[in-house]
Amino acid sequence: MKSYSILFALSTLATLSESWILPPSTVLKQRSTTSLSMFGGAAAGGQNNDEAEAQAKAMGMSLKEYQIAMRMRENLATALNNHRSTSGTEDCKVTHDGNCNIIDVSITESGVSEGKEKLEGMLLKAWGESFEDAKAATQREFQVLQKGVAEEMKGL
Repeated sequence: MKSYSILFALSTLATLSESWILPPSTVLKQRSTTSLSMFGGAAAGGQNNDEAEAQAKAMGMSLKEYQIAMRMRENLATALNNHRSTSGTEDCKVTHDGNCNIIDVSITESGVSEGKEKLEGMLLKAWGESFEDAKAATQREFQVLQKGVAEEMKGL
């Protein structure tokens, strides 16, 4: 089990830094999220009416229902990309977005001086707490999406 957690910590750090060596500041460079990373296809305003009608028909929806779905999808994607869940201590912090992607990992010199095993434990604890919070935020955003769709559909 210990070897898996070490591999996880190293792979996490490697993917967030440009090399296997941490920068001198020991704060890793922040990655930017991709717009609509959880979803494919065009955004709500990215299609002309003919394309939108064809897509709606292919999905068995009216054009109005399709437009509502695309708008809600865009709102959800924006909310998930903008969400940040941070956990850990001042010496070791991990931040996830609402898509459960790691956005930032920061480890201070005093965190490194704690030793390999303690730092590994702090990193895994911070990752787990941040990930669980991001998952909960994702669930909340899906509930908001479902309520929004239900409200919009009442008007049809």
